[in-house]
Amino acid sequence: MGFAGQMSRILCPCLSPVTHPLLTTAAAPGQISVRQINQARSLMGLLPPRQFYLFGTPIQHSPSPAMHNAAFAALGLPHTYELKETSGVDELRSVIADPSFGGASVTIPHKQTIIPLLDELSPAAQRIGAVNTLVVASENNGQTRKLLGDNTDYLGIMGCLRQAQMETRAPAFVSSSALVIGAGGTSRAALYALHALGIPKCALYNRTPEKAQALANEFSSLFESLEVVDSLERAAEDICPSYIVGTIPASDLFLPEQLFAQPGVALDMAYKPRWTPLLEAANRRKWGVVHGVSVLIEQGIHQMELWSNAVAPAKCMGDAVLTKYNSEF
Repeated sequence: MGFAGQMSRILCPCLSPVTHPLLTTAAAPGQISVRQINQARSLMGLLPPRQFYLFGTPIQHSPSPAMHNAAFAALGLPHTYELKETSGVDELRSVIADPSFGGASVTIPHKQTIIPLLDELSPAAQRIGAVNTLVVASENNGQTRKLLGDNTDYLGIMGCLRQAQMETRAPAFVSSSALVIGAGGTSRAALYALHALGIPKCALYNRTPEKAQALANEFSSLFESLEVVDSLERAAEDICPSYIVGTIPASDLFLPEQLFAQPGVALDMAYKPRWTPLLEAANRRKWGVVHGVSVLIEQGIHQMELWSNAVAPAKCMGDAVLTKYNSEF
């Protein structure tokens, strides 16, 4: 207890009582915060710095470094996060093999092609067939190093759709239908998220129908009905969706008015521009809208918790993203 007992709090491997900077006083003499513990452990050489990355292209305007570096600072961790722009996964082999590598976010075009480089996938990533998060795990007291692939995209989509559904009083998930636009790695996460929310019927639209059909064949067992539509007009006629998830870069898709015939929520994973054609069309019809930057923050919070094994500082992460995002878009 007290000042003399702070070292034992720093060295305690688990269940050490802590305080928080927002509390006016500690609950007990000598209590320190998680940030102070991590800073002390780093100075003592017990917490080596690790390097984290965003893999993909194009990524030069991504707010992910601002988000994750803010989180590392708030938690007192000595780690850094930076961009690693590359169009091929072979260029990443030496990066992930480096002993200082701590983990990574993965975006287009690597969400599926990076899987052969990994040792293990989480159950969600295995079912989705795509990863957006790499986690380094150690076993046998650090003697064995494993590279794990996970997917937090679907958690970000789920969390944002749940929040929007409550705020807009959109139809209940279990009695609704949904439309996914796109058929890439992010579309896989979107389908899994819609399944996890309990949506029974879904349609899939992609400019390359064959790619959409292959994806539908893979995910059909998760839904009562999962059909591929050859046009968005057909989607409006066949399922009249209450939830629409866009997973492709913002483009000038023709979005028929009847697609928004009943109340609902539209979510677009693209965050450039802020108002994509999908979100603009949905907003005109008084739908709830979820901007891609909101999903970025939500999934990033889950990533940070996987990397740090701590509760992520959600507010500071969101503030860091929005500060950068608002200055550029």
